[in-house]
Amino acid sequence: MKYHLDTIPVWDAYGANGECPLCLLEDQSEKSNISSFLGGSVMEPDVRIEVNKKGFCPRHNELLYNAQNRLGLALITHTHLLVTIKEMQQKADRLERDLRKPDKASVSLLGKIFGQQTTQKEAIHEFSDWMKQHRDHCIICDRIHDALNQYAYTILHLWEHNPEFRKTMTDSKGFCFSHLPLVLDMAAEHLSSKKQGDFLGDLLPLQSRNMERLEQELKWFTRKFDYRNQDKSWGNSRDALPRILQKLSGKRME
Repeated sequence: MKYHLDTIPVWDAYGANGECPLCLLEDQSEKSNISSFLGGSVMEPDVRIEVNKKGFCPRHNELLYNAQNRLGLALITHTHLLVTIKEMQQKADRLERDLRKPDKASVSLLGKIFGQQTTQKEAIHEFSDWMKQHRDHCIICDRIHDALNQYAYTILHLWEHNPEFRKTMTDSKGFCFSHLPLVLDMAAEHLSSKKQGDFLGDLLPLQSRNMERLEQELKWFTRKFDYRNQDKSWGNSRDALPRILQKLSGKRME
């Protein structure tokens, strides 16, 4: 897949000096998409068709609902609901037809060979799987996923071609455990073997240093609750807990 470069948001994310630049970029992408889907763009025909087909996951339904544009959300939910009802009825009709067929014990040998029969159990699982997939489909999740791929590619491109950025990255706090695999997979896909080794030579020590830093900050955070340390400085440990939770999970605690 070919990605276009969007360097300014990446530089800005590194300038924020957080625990993971991709966490910040993910949050920004999510907020932008929430705003967009409650604005005028959702009335564009191609966007509306995609919303009708995919809908939103539970998390993004909640965020859209809490954005307080209830009319806008009601309008896009209504058309999505119409599409969902039609598709569900088609699936339900098929399930009923399959349930009226003979069970596996009476399926003919010819049907087994050519795979033309569906057992009752398989039919029920198929309908259940469709329901689960429908629940998990989300146009906002898909757009955030695409944006993160683009940003990860941009990070690699800047590391490869811009010495100033390479120093910025190696002086940073690395990535969280949620976004580090994305960067590693992107490096495996887009860097040569030699540059993969160079990149990991920069990245892995960076990750180790920052995990050790966070461990020390979290340890001091816990020791500050000892009355003997109450008059000592917090140093950088006052917000160590939310930062280490972000590092481990990829979720910024606010």
